[in-house]
Amino acid sequence: MRKARERGADAATGTPPRFGVGVQVVVRLDREADPGEGVQDPGGVIIADAAAAGLALYAPTMVREAVWVVQFEEPFYGLDGSGPHETARVPQSRLEAAPEA
Repeated sequence: MRKARERGADAATGTPPRFGVGVQVVVRLDREADPGEGVQDPGGVIIADAAAAGLALYAPTMVREAVWVVQFEEPFYGLDGSGPHETARVPQSRLEAAPEA
């Protein structure tokens, strides 16, 4: 797995991590709306650029954000009980490079 990184930046250089197909990631869940006690942030691998695959959600915004398709290591149940999900479209701001195994 990838070198451990602080939230969104390389610990040594402070530069943002590079995301792309094949990068192992952890999806940081939005726990403000639902803390989902006992539910761990799921890990997986980026399998596609959602925009290039025609899968990005339309969301009018002032800031364009990359959206990636993540395939989970094991089926994932959402904080809302939905699932099991094998893949998901995830905005880059919700991704963190996975720590070394």
